[in-house]
Amino acid sequence: MKKNKGALSPRTAAEQILWLRRDVPTTPMHVLKLAYLCHGWMLGFFGRGLIAEPAEAWRYGPAVPTVYHTYKSFRGDSIITEPADKSAALDESQNGLLDAVLRAYRNYSAWDLSAITHQPGTPWHEVYDSGRGEGAIIPDSLLKQHYAERLRQEARE
Repeated sequence: MKKNKGALSPRTAAEQILWLRRDVPTTPMHVLKLAYLCHGWMLGFFGRGLIAEPAEAWRYGPAVPTVYHTYKSFRGDSIITEPADKSAALDESQNGLLDAVLRAYRNYSAWDLSAITHQPGTPWHEVYDSGRGEGAIIPDSLLKQHYAERLRQEARE
């Protein structure tokens, strides 16, 4: 698998998501889905991923394993650790994208975000329903194609 040049560690991306949402109750599912969505939109906009770890197709949706394992102890509760501002570790396009995506999805519940990532035709759905099995990698090429197409659709509307 190719290394995603300039991509962030999953923990850095998750920490910045928490920092940007510090005034909004945020559960582990929020962080998981938002990290995945930010990674996909980064691929769609810029042709490069946000996170240096591949997303996987798990039974309950797309997941970045490191992000899941970092916050799973909070279960369905809000994450109460004090986040740190990691913006200095991000380049301008990464900072701008995280800000825009988190603003766009700010009012979505964790369950809403989960529903968005589970829709037929999404990369998770294509990989999970293809029979590749639990934990199959969701290829960046598939994410890039999906989110670039969403950008084209939105531009036509």
